[in-house]
Amino acid sequence: MKVTYTGRRIDLTPAQTQKLTVEFEKVGKLLDNGRGEAEARVVLSHERHLNHAEVTVPYHHHELVGQASDADLFGALHAAAQKLEAQAIRVREKWRDAKRAPKLDARQKNGQGQKSGQEG
Repeated sequence: MKVTYTGRRIDLTPAQTQKLTVEFEKVGKLLDNGRGEAEARVVLSHERHLNHAEVTVPYHHHELVGQASDADLFGALHAAAQKLEAQAIRVREKWRDAKRAPKLDARQKNGQGQKSGQEG
């Protein structure tokens, strides 16, 4: 999973970035489908005594968003990642549990695949 960080009045050290990348690996496994194409955008901001974290992941023409606020920066990021993970699990369950009918071949679509009503 590719993670892009944007900090508004906040800078992250490389060690902090590494910890956060590990945090988003589980969400990446849920959304990647084994191809490594999921991408997350993390926006961090600080306002008075609160740190705000917003994580956005585009997934199949929808955006999954996790937002959280906490006095601790990593507490806010952890809460946002948990919210995002819950959304990803819900989306995957909806897709998995959706009722899907088998595809019909051309004869069945036109009604020609059934026996005729002639008796001999």
